[in-house]
Amino acid sequence: MTPDECAALLAYVGRLDPRAAQLDPAEAAGQLSTWCELLRDVPATAPGGWDAAATARTHITTSPFPILPVDVARPWAAHRRALMERHTDPAPAIDPDDVDGYRAAILAQRTAVATGQTAPSTSRQLTGGPHPSVAGLLAGRMLPPAAADALAPYRPVRAAREAAAAAGRPDALTVACEWCRARAGEPCRRRTYSRTNRAGTWHRRTTAHPCRIEAAERAAGAERAA
Repeated sequence: MTPDECAALLAYVGRLDPRAAQLDPAEAAGQLSTWCELLRDVPATAPGGWDAAATARTHITTSPFPILPVDVARPWAAHRRALMERHTDPAPAIDPDDVDGYRAAILAQRTAVATGQTAPSTSRQLTGGPHPSVAGLLAGRMLPPAAADALAPYRPVRAAREAAAAAGRPDALTVACEWCRARAGEPCRRRTYSRTNRAGTWHRRTTAHPCRIEAAERAAGAERAA
Protein backbone atom coordinates (compact mmCIF):
# COMPACT_ATOMS: atom_id res chain seq x y z
CA MET A 1 0.00 0.00 0.00
CA THR A 2 1.08 3.56 -0.63
CA PRO A 3 1.42 6.00 2.30
CA ASP A 4 -1.89 7.58 1.32
CA GLU A 5 -3.59 4.18 1.33
CA CYS A 6 -2.07 3.33 4.72
CA ALA A 7 -3.22 6.66 6.12
CA ALA A 8 -6.75 6.01 4.85
CA LEU A 9 -6.72 2.52 6.36
CA LEU A 10 -5.50 3.87 9.72
CA ALA A 11 -8.23 6.51 9.72
CA TYR A 12 -10.81 3.80 9.02
CA VAL A 13 -9.40 1.60 11.81
CA GLY A 14 -9.38 4.52 14.28
CA ARG A 15 -13.02 5.24 13.49
CA LEU A 16 -14.01 1.62 14.18
CA ASP A 17 -11.74 1.10 17.21
CA PRO A 18 -10.78 4.24 19.16
CA ARG A 19 -8.02 2.29 20.91
CA ALA A 20 -6.00 2.39 17.68
CA ALA A 21 -6.29 6.15 17.25
CA GLN A 22 -3.25 8.23 18.21
CA LEU A 23 -4.03 11.80 19.35
CA ASP A 24 -0.42 12.92 19.72
CA PRO A 25 0.94 14.06 16.31
CA ALA A 26 4.38 12.51 16.91
CA GLU A 27 2.90 9.15 17.94
CA ALA A 28 0.49 9.25 15.00
CA ALA A 29 3.38 9.88 12.61
CA GLY A 30 5.34 6.99 14.11
CA GLN A 31 2.32 4.70 13.88
CA LEU A 32 1.81 5.60 10.21
CA SER A 33 5.49 4.98 9.47
CA THR A 34 5.28 1.51 11.07
CA TRP A 35 2.13 0.60 9.15
CA CYS A 36 3.62 1.81 5.86
CA GLU A 37 6.74 -0.31 6.42
CA LEU A 38 4.89 -3.51 7.31
CA LEU A 39 2.15 -3.11 4.69
CA ARG A 40 4.43 -1.95 1.89
CA ASP A 41 3.90 -5.21 -0.05
CA VAL A 42 0.21 -5.56 0.83
CA PRO A 43 -2.28 -4.14 -1.72
CA ALA A 44 -5.35 -2.26 -0.61
CA THR A 45 -7.50 -4.42 -2.89
CA ALA A 46 -6.65 -7.37 -5.12
CA PRO A 47 -8.36 -10.03 -7.27
CA GLY A 48 -10.01 -12.90 -5.49
CA GLY A 49 -11.93 -10.79 -2.98
CA TRP A 50 -9.01 -9.28 -1.08
CA ASP A 51 -9.78 -6.00 0.71
CA ALA A 52 -7.46 -4.69 3.42
CA ALA A 53 -10.23 -2.58 4.99
CA ALA A 54 -12.56 -5.58 5.18
CA THR A 55 -9.77 -7.64 6.77
CA ALA A 56 -9.22 -4.94 9.39
CA ARG A 57 -12.94 -4.76 10.09
CA THR A 58 -13.10 -8.55 10.55
CA HIS A 59 -10.27 -8.43 13.08
CA ILE A 60 -11.88 -5.59 15.02
CA THR A 61 -15.24 -7.37 15.20
CA THR A 62 -13.84 -10.79 16.12
CA SER A 63 -10.73 -10.18 18.25
CA PRO A 64 -10.55 -8.54 21.68
CA PHE A 65 -7.02 -7.30 20.96
CA PRO A 66 -6.21 -3.98 19.26
CA ILE A 67 -5.37 -4.40 15.60
CA LEU A 68 -1.74 -4.39 14.49
CA PRO A 69 -0.38 -4.14 10.95
CA VAL A 70 0.57 -7.83 11.04
CA ASP A 71 -3.14 -8.62 11.45
CA VAL A 72 -3.53 -7.37 7.89
CA ALA A 73 -0.21 -8.61 6.49
CA ARG A 74 -0.67 -12.22 7.57
CA PRO A 75 -4.13 -12.68 6.00
CA TRP A 76 -2.75 -11.18 2.79
CA ALA A 77 0.09 -13.72 2.82
CA ALA A 78 -2.46 -16.55 3.09
CA HIS A 79 -4.58 -15.00 0.32
CA ARG A 80 -1.50 -14.64 -1.90
CA ARG A 81 -0.60 -18.32 -1.41
CA ALA A 82 -4.13 -19.28 -2.46
CA LEU A 83 -3.83 -17.14 -5.59
CA MET A 84 -0.49 -18.70 -6.53
CA GLU A 85 -1.84 -22.22 -6.01
CA ARG A 86 -4.55 -21.46 -8.57
CA HIS A 87 -2.15 -19.94 -11.10
CA THR A 88 -1.19 -22.32 -13.93
CA ASP A 89 1.60 -20.37 -15.68
CA PRO A 90 0.05 -19.92 -19.14
CA ALA A 91 2.54 -19.94 -21.99
CA PRO A 92 3.58 -16.36 -22.81
CA ALA A 93 3.62 -15.05 -26.36
CA ILE A 94 7.39 -15.42 -26.57
CA ASP A 95 9.55 -17.80 -28.57
CA PRO A 96 10.30 -20.73 -26.21
CA ASP A 97 13.80 -20.89 -27.70
CA ASP A 98 14.46 -17.52 -26.08
CA VAL A 99 15.10 -19.11 -22.70
CA ASP A 100 15.93 -15.93 -20.81
CA GLY A 101 12.98 -14.01 -22.25
CA TYR A 102 10.60 -16.91 -21.66
CA ARG A 103 11.67 -17.25 -18.02
CA ALA A 104 11.41 -13.49 -17.51
CA ALA A 105 7.86 -13.49 -18.89
CA ILE A 106 6.82 -16.36 -16.61
CA LEU A 107 8.38 -14.58 -13.63
CA ALA A 108 6.55 -11.36 -14.54
CA GLN A 109 3.25 -13.25 -14.63
CA ARG A 110 3.86 -14.77 -11.23
CA THR A 111 4.95 -11.45 -9.75
CA ALA A 112 1.79 -9.76 -11.03
CA VAL A 113 -0.36 -12.44 -9.38
CA ALA A 114 1.65 -12.45 -6.14
CA THR A 115 1.40 -8.67 -5.78
CA GLY A 116 -2.32 -8.54 -6.51
CA GLN A 117 -1.98 -6.73 -9.84
CA THR A 118 -3.78 -9.40 -11.84
CA ALA A 119 -5.96 -12.44 -11.26
CA PRO A 120 -4.44 -15.91 -11.49
CA SER A 121 -4.78 -17.79 -14.75
CA THR A 122 -6.58 -21.01 -13.87
CA SER A 123 -7.38 -24.08 -15.94
CA ARG A 124 -10.61 -23.87 -17.86
CA GLN A 125 -13.46 -26.06 -16.69
CA LEU A 126 -15.07 -28.57 -19.04
CA THR A 127 -18.72 -27.55 -19.30
CA GLY A 128 -19.95 -29.21 -22.49
CA GLY A 129 -20.21 -32.71 -21.05
CA PRO A 130 -18.35 -35.82 -22.19
CA HIS A 131 -17.99 -36.77 -25.83
CA PRO A 132 -20.51 -39.45 -26.90
CA SER A 133 -17.64 -41.83 -27.55
CA VAL A 134 -16.67 -41.83 -23.86
CA ALA A 135 -20.08 -41.22 -22.28
CA GLY A 136 -20.62 -44.96 -21.92
CA LEU A 137 -17.27 -45.42 -20.21
CA LEU A 138 -18.03 -42.67 -17.70
CA ALA A 139 -21.41 -44.25 -17.03
CA GLY A 140 -19.69 -47.49 -16.01
CA ARG A 141 -20.16 -49.55 -19.19
CA MET A 142 -16.66 -50.55 -20.20
CA LEU A 143 -17.64 -52.58 -23.31
CA PRO A 144 -19.62 -51.75 -26.44
CA PRO A 145 -23.17 -53.18 -26.33
CA ALA A 146 -22.41 -55.83 -28.97
CA ALA A 147 -19.36 -57.09 -27.07
CA ALA A 148 -21.27 -57.12 -23.78
CA ASP A 149 -24.05 -59.19 -25.33
CA ALA A 150 -21.51 -61.65 -26.77
CA LEU A 151 -19.86 -62.07 -23.37
CA ALA A 152 -23.11 -62.34 -21.42
CA PRO A 153 -23.11 -66.19 -21.36
CA TYR A 154 -19.65 -66.12 -19.79
CA ARG A 155 -20.53 -63.42 -17.26
CA PRO A 156 -23.96 -64.49 -16.02
CA VAL A 157 -23.84 -62.52 -12.75
CA ARG A 158 -22.92 -59.27 -14.44
CA ALA A 159 -25.41 -59.92 -17.25
CA ALA A 160 -28.17 -60.36 -14.68
CA ARG A 161 -27.25 -57.09 -12.97
CA GLU A 162 -27.21 -55.22 -16.28
CA ALA A 163 -30.57 -56.72 -17.26
CA ALA A 164 -32.08 -55.61 -13.94
CA ALA A 165 -30.73 -52.08 -14.44
CA ALA A 166 -32.10 -51.96 -18.00
CA ALA A 167 -35.52 -53.07 -16.73
CA GLY A 168 -35.50 -50.42 -14.00
CA ARG A 169 -35.26 -52.93 -11.16
CA PRO A 170 -32.93 -52.39 -8.18
CA ASP A 171 -29.61 -54.18 -8.06
CA ALA A 172 -30.02 -57.09 -5.65
CA LEU A 173 -26.30 -57.13 -4.86
CA THR A 174 -26.51 -53.74 -3.12
CA VAL A 175 -27.82 -55.51 -0.01
CA ALA A 176 -26.69 -58.61 1.85
CA CYS A 177 -28.51 -61.89 1.38
CA GLU A 178 -30.33 -63.23 4.43
CA TRP A 179 -30.48 -66.74 2.96
CA CYS A 180 -26.88 -67.52 2.00
CA ARG A 181 -25.22 -64.75 4.06
CA ALA A 182 -23.49 -63.27 1.00
CA ARG A 183 -22.28 -59.78 1.75
CA ALA A 184 -23.32 -56.72 -0.26
CA GLY A 185 -21.49 -56.68 -3.59
CA GLU A 186 -20.99 -60.46 -3.61
CA PRO A 187 -23.18 -62.82 -5.66
CA CYS A 188 -25.44 -65.27 -3.93
CA ARG A 189 -24.09 -68.77 -3.36
CA ARG A 190 -25.29 -72.31 -2.90
CA ARG A 191 -23.89 -75.43 -1.32
CA THR A 192 -23.15 -78.47 -3.43
CA TYR A 193 -23.20 -82.08 -2.34
CA SER A 194 -21.89 -83.58 -5.57
CA ARG A 195 -19.46 -86.47 -5.22
CA THR A 196 -16.99 -84.64 -7.43
CA ASN A 197 -16.76 -81.76 -4.95
CA ARG A 198 -15.86 -81.64 -1.32
CA ALA A 199 -18.98 -81.70 0.84
CA GLY A 200 -20.24 -78.25 1.76
CA THR A 201 -18.42 -76.47 -1.07
CA TRP A 202 -19.90 -73.08 -1.96
CA HIS A 203 -20.70 -72.21 -5.58
CA ARG A 204 -21.80 -68.89 -7.01
CA ARG A 205 -25.37 -68.53 -8.21
CA THR A 206 -26.06 -66.74 -11.46
CA THR A 207 -29.18 -65.17 -9.95
CA ALA A 208 -29.90 -63.73 -6.53
CA HIS A 209 -32.12 -65.45 -4.00
CA PRO A 210 -35.74 -64.19 -4.04
CA CYS A 211 -35.48 -62.86 -0.48
CA ARG A 212 -32.48 -60.77 -1.52
CA ILE A 213 -34.34 -59.31 -4.48
CA GLU A 214 -37.23 -58.38 -2.18
CA ALA A 215 -34.84 -56.79 0.31
CA ALA A 216 -33.26 -54.71 -2.46
CA GLU A 217 -36.71 -53.56 -3.60
CA ARG A 218 -37.65 -52.58 -0.04
CA ALA A 219 -34.38 -50.64 0.34
CA ALA A 220 -34.94 -48.84 -2.95
CA GLY A 221 -38.51 -47.98 -1.96
CA ALA A 222 -37.36 -46.62 1.40
CA GLU A 223 -34.70 -44.51 -0.31
CA ARG A 224 -37.23 -43.05 -2.74
CA ALA A 225 -39.62 -42.27 0.11
CA ALA A 226 -36.88 -40.47 2.02
